[in-house]
Amino acid sequence: MGETTDGGLYEIFQQDFGPVGSPSFEAARRNFLVSSAGYAVASLLLQPKDRHNGNLLFDSAGRLVHIDFGFIFEISPGGNMRFESAHFKLSHEMTQLLDPSGVMKSETWDNFVSLCIKGYLASRRYMNGIINTVLLMLDSGLPCFSRGDPIGNLRKRFHPEMSEREAANFMKSVCVDAYNKWTTAGYDLIQYLQQGIEK
Repeated sequence: MGETTDGGLYEIFQQDFGPVGSPSFEAARRNFLVSSAGYAVASLLLQPKDRHNGNLLFDSAGRLVHIDFGFIFEISPGGNMRFESAHFKLSHEMTQLLDPSGVMKSETWDNFVSLCIKGYLASRRYMNGIINTVLLMLDSGLPCFSRGDPIGNLRKRFHPEMSEREAANFMKSVCVDAYNKWTTAGYDLIQYLQQGIEK
């Protein structure tokens, strides 16, 4: 979408869904918020990398869709330089939709963080099933299983040693850390300069 307009995500949503405050815009914003929360929790656990704008799409209802899982768990682009240090991508233009206040004090930001926390706490209840599903692929020969300790590190990201309250606070800190992270903007700039992918 970034290649079809001069504006950012906020402007694209207005162009496609109507003015801010209209029922269609707010429905699309809600879809974006809910799907972004799911994306945040899944990204924390699976650690997808190469999260430039060419790998993040939006459907016709405003939902976020991550499309490239070539780099997950223990591997990342650029000889595994691990430049993308936030657990999930939350760029400036994404925060314009999720946090109109721009300072993490809006109702939509609070809703987003609340959904992230609920999703993370729910995923912890299924930790063993998720880990066992990933274990089925351990001998697949996929590069994401060829270095480090992908299963052990996946288990650590669930933080089974934490209480529910501690885990909720952890997920909140993950959201705050991802907010306009400089490495996210830097990675988008690198992808724009090297590949021509709109930032």
